[in-house]
Formats: sequence, C-alpha cells, structure tokens
Amino acid sequence: MNVCMLVANPILYDGRVIRHARALVEAGHKVTVLGVIGPNDADGELPEETPFAVKRLRRQRRGILPRLTWATTALRQRAAQAIGKALPPSLLTLIPGLADLAVATSAVELAAMAVAQPFDVYHGNDLNTLPAVAWAASLRARPYLYDAHEFYVEESPSLSEFERRARRLTEERLARRAAAVLTVNDLLADELATRYHIPRPVVIRNLPPRFATTDPQLLPIGEVGTLRLLYHGTHIGLAQPGTDDVLRAMARLRAELVVRLTLRGQLSAQEQTQLWQRVAELGLTGRVAIAPPVPGPTALMAAAVAEKAEVGLAFHPPLAGNFRLATSSKVYEYQMAGLAVCATDVAGNHVILDESAGAFYPFGDDQALAQILRRLATDREQLRTLRHNARTRAVAEFGWETEKERLLTIYEQLARRT
Repeated sequence: MNVCMLVANPILYDGRVIRHARALVEAGHKVTVLGVIGPNDADGELPEETPFAVKRLRRQRRGILPRLTWATTALRQRAAQAIGKALPPSLLTLIPGLADLAVATSAVELAAMAVAQPFDVYHGNDLNTLPAVAWAASLRARPYLYDAHEFYVEESPSLSEFERRARRLTEERLARRAAAVLTVNDLLADELATRYHIPRPVVIRNLPPRFATTDPQLLPIGEVGTLRLLYHGTHIGLAQPGTDDVLRAMARLRAELVVRLTLRGQLSAQEQTQLWQRVAELGLTGRVAIAPPVPGPTALMAAAVAEKAEVGLAFHPPLAGNFRLATSSKVYEYQMAGLAVCATDVAGNHVILDESAGAFYPFGDDQALAQILRRLATDREQLRTLRHNARTRAVAEFGWETEKERLLTIYEQLARRT
C-alpha cells in the first residue's frame, strides 16, 4: 500500500511516527511522511538512510514570503476561533469545518500536500492533523486512520471552553469516520470509546526498540551520596511542569549529597538564560547540564548509558485529563536503558511503572521528591536493584518488536478492504 502519514511537527524527534513508518516500509509498504517545521521548531534533516520519503511544510519566519504565509495561517485560525466563540454551541455543530480550522493550524496546507499525489490510505497522528487527513481522504475517496497520542480535549488546563468544545466536535465527528482509531494505552482507549461511542481503539504502545546494554546488576554499585539524574523532554525550561520541582528538591540536598541533573531537550536562548538564573539562585551551579535533543529513542538510550545516568525523571502534573491518562514514551525508554524512574503519581505512569522499578511522588512536592532522591543516593544497593528490575521488565514487556505486529495487522486488514 502507498501510505501518507501526517504529523504536525518536524518529525526529527517523533519516535512513534518514525517507528511506525519504518515498520510499514519493512513490511513492504511505501510510506511518505508529511510534517511541519513551526516558527519556533529546530530545523534539521533525517538521516540519509531513512527508508521513507519525507516532505515538510516550513513555517519558519525567514524571509518575506514565509512570514506572510505563516501570518495568513495564524490569522485564519484566529478568525475561525473568533467566529466560533461568537456562535452558540448548537450552531457550531452545523458548521463543523469552522471547528476544524480552529483546532488545526496547518490543516489546509497539509491537506493540499496530501492530495498532491495518489495514496491508498492516510494516517493522521494527533488531533492537529485529523482534519487534514479526513479532507484528503474524502477528496481521494480513500480510508484514513486516526492515531491519538494524547487526550486532546483535555490537553491543558489553559484551554478555553470554546477550544474544548471545538476539539471535541472535530475529534468525535472525524474519529467516527475513520477506518480505525489507534492510541497508546488502555486508559485512553477506554476514554475515547466511552466518550465518542466508537469501537475501542487499538492500543499500540509507544515502545522503543530493544536496546543492548549491560544489566545494571552487573555494574559497580557507585559512590554513596551521589546520584545522576536525566530529564528528557521536548521542552525542558522552567515553563515545563516539573523542571522546578527537581531543582528545588536538589537545592534541599545540596549540602549533604552530590546530585547532578542533565536536562536534554529544546531551549530558546531566553529560556536558557532564565534556567541558569534559577540554577544559580538555588545554589546548584555546576550540578545542572543542558544537552541537545537526540533523534529517536535508540539515540536517547545510548546517550543515557554513555552519560552514566542512573535515574530518569517523568513529570506529569494532574492538572488536566491528558496528564492523568497519557503515558510517556520516555518512561519506557528510561527502563530499557537500565535507569530507575522517578515519576509523578498519576494513573498514566502507574500503567507502565511500578515500585519495583522506580518511585512516585506528588507533583509539586519537592520535599517528597528530595526524600526519594536522598534514599536512592544513600542506598546504592536499592538503586541498583530498581535499575535491574526496570531493565528486566523492559526487555520482557516493553519492546517494539512485538508491539508493531498490531500496526501491521491493521494495515493488512485495510489492504484486503481496498
């Protein structure tokens, strides 16, 4: 089959999209991935050996034409939002395209790219590509899949009532028309099925490929009173919920322990300045390092091992439904790399982590987090056991090699129907 896969990011660091595209190519399908480089996104190219075609909509504000194009897109979305807010909810349902435009910034441009050549099936990743795949599939009279990585109707506590309403209208209407709906865990599958009265989505967990590394049980126990932490995220600045939690926890321990933190991800120059100011304010200069993002889970796991990270951090504040229900791919990756995990105490984290491999703390409670870090730094034998258990479970349960069969089964069923 000739597959068109859409995602509203630059693709470079989207492990799920890359894994899915690669698996389909290896199974004999032809894949083209369409992405978006936004005004604030880091640019870059995928490796030359990438086995699928890549085309990207460039939204960087470089030059007059790109600036005008981006301004037009933003104005279109804001106009749709303004009109939608002015309409009563009952009338908005009669103009669903208005909700689609309000939800998805680049829907029109992505749809135009998607219909520029014939495809057998369209695969939309996330709600912000769902209108584009639905429109393109309709114009080409082909099926589409919806892959929901998050719970977008409650993605953030800052969403307005109109934004929630528009997202629900778009997601419900277009998910019902999809040939199949995919998601990343059982919590989200149950929620989407119940909320939208659709068949239960197929769960394809966001697992990394199996990664070869030394069992932590065979590594040296390490120096008592020290601890090496890793936090990996798309954004790692102070605006990212959880970043200041760990900094405050480290400040509580700075006189008695040597805790070092590597923050790996994207930071603007302004965000980096703010972060260093906060680090200095808390007396942590020399104990925090910033590292650039890496392309994909294998590179992340390799970097974690090379840097001798011992504990991976996963922050999900219970401020919105998405934070409570979604699971983070980094938790799988930390465990596969042989790291213990310290995560916020929300349902989505409990799905993929237990206390044999890590610890949970209440979001925002830096005192509780400090207690966990103190215990792991001083009881090095316990830390090594947690790391061993994390690695053992990941190898047994969290490898992409078995998970991908569900994806290939869906495409086999589509091929028989088309």
